[in-house]
Amino acid sequence: MSDDARALKRRAARPPAVVREILERQTNESAELLEATVGRAFGGDVTNLGRFVSTLTPVLPAGTKIFLRGSSVTGQSYVSGELFDAHGPGSSDLDIVVSGDEVMNLFSGDGFYCPRVNSRPLCDTDRDVAPLLDKARSESQALVGRPVSIQAMAEWFLDLRSAAQQTPVIQLGRVPW
Repeated sequence: MSDDARALKRRAARPPAVVREILERQTNESAELLEATVGRAFGGDVTNLGRFVSTLTPVLPAGTKIFLRGSSVTGQSYVSGELFDAHGPGSSDLDIVVSGDEVMNLFSGDGFYCPRVNSRPLCDTDRDVAPLLDKARSESQALVGRPVSIQAMAEWFLDLRSAAQQTPVIQLGRVPW
């Protein structure tokens, strides 16, 4: 566990198992990103991140990896350059990526830009992309008080996209914990 992850863990009073799992998987670089992300998107409280992840995991198949990407991680929009929450608290969304063979089956056939590689985001305006995940997405959205989107991607594509765009991702976990 990195020093930054240890510092986050110390600030969380008796962190639940999901938080310990998230913190233990971080490298020095990703722990630094995670700390900034927790400050931006989860009110500075890593246990809020743990509760958020815990709303998603019950509906995800075993072996699914969960990632966080986008402006909550980088601090600014890749497309516009606007800062995270530039339009007020809760105005920026959380971009969740799920990866794994079984989770791809939860997305509708026409819900992919490229089948089993990159799905359209499940969000308030496109709930039919993955109807079985929408309730958990809505619950996680209510918990954090901001929009949440969930997109399925093959992990190799997520890595390629992250490298090409020079935008980091944070792995939050793998189901089951």
